[in-house]
Amino acid sequence: MINMKKFEQKELDLLIRNHNLYMDSVNKNDVEGKRLILDEVDFSDNDLSQLNFVDVYITDSIFNNAVFENANFGGAKLYGCEFNNITFKNVNLGKAELDSSKIVNSIFINCTLIKVGSNEAFFEDLCFQNCRLDDVFSNSMIKNILFEECDFKGVEFWQCIISNLKFKNSKFKVTDIIKNINRGTLEQPLIINGDDAIRFFKEKSELV
Repeated sequence: MINMKKFEQKELDLLIRNHNLYMDSVNKNDVEGKRLILDEVDFSDNDLSQLNFVDVYITDSIFNNAVFENANFGGAKLYGCEFNNITFKNVNLGKAELDSSKIVNSIFINCTLIKVGSNEAFFEDLCFQNCRLDDVFSNSMIKNILFEECDFKGVEFWQCIISNLKFKNSKFKVTDIIKNINRGTLEQPLIINGDDAIRFFKEKSELV
């Protein structure tokens, strides 16, 4: 990512207000404001705490050293974005789209992640604490992750590349959540199913 655009906070605040106004008006059949659609932005120096992330469309952008608390990312389109050193606390990420995005060195606390789009996404050095997860990781790469006191529902890690996953006091049944795993790469997948996938998953993860 080069030549990233940066916003002065006042300029960004106006875009945020317009998006929030747009979201407030959508259900009233009297649309006001304007949906937030941005590409190739470096948000490292910006405050996004007032943004309602629902239905934003942000691509190929950077988020660094931020805290998102009591936020709603439901249905947010965040394609090809990079998140580094982020704290997500009490955040709803239901149906968020993270295809081709990268999330590293971050923590999720008391978050809800349901039907998250993560095609060819990269997750590394993360901690999930007291989170609810259902259909989050699919056709993505997952490395060095701790799941602590998390509740898993449904199939998970679908055709994912996994390495060094740790589960502490988390609720899941491996035969329910693991159906197939990618032993190859995203470019040249080698998919294994059923018992083979479960055995491989157990080799790459541990209960702590």
